[in-house]
Amino acid sequence: MSMKVQQAKRAAEAGFTLIELMIVIAIIGILAAIAIPKYEKYVETAKATTITQDFHQAVTQVAAAQAAAAAGQVTSAPTFPNMPNGAQITYAPTSVTSTGISSGTGDVTIDLDPGTTSTTTATAVSNALTAANISASSSGSTATVTANGGISYKAN
Repeated sequence: MSMKVQQAKRAAEAGFTLIELMIVIAIIGILAAIAIPKYEKYVETAKATTITQDFHQAVTQVAAAQAAAAAGQVTSAPTFPNMPNGAQITYAPTSVTSTGISSGTGDVTIDLDPGTTSTTTATAVSNALTAANISASSSGSTATVTANGGISYKAN
């Protein structure tokens, strides 16, 4: 056999068959079908965790501000402008974020709206708050911090 024929045979045997390529593509498809929903759930859980932690931080800082107010200091409540899922934390009275909490402020109500862009995230927020023994629903939770530092929660 000539040298050119042998080189041509080796070159023809070096590639993949169509069946082999189809099997690889099927395996990649199966892995993607498993991985993509897991990743989406991970992202939703991360958003819910951020919202829950921000709510907890707001309640904790307002309770500390109430204690500081009893000692004659003025401290403002935190703001969270870029929460995921369109979530919002609002205060009543609204002046606690601008003029601060002082001895005459009285009770402060902190309202958590988990947002409307994803019901999965809102449900995850509710589950995370419930796991922390905080009354919550998928439409949010409300915390009331009294002037003496007491905290109570109720579902929205």
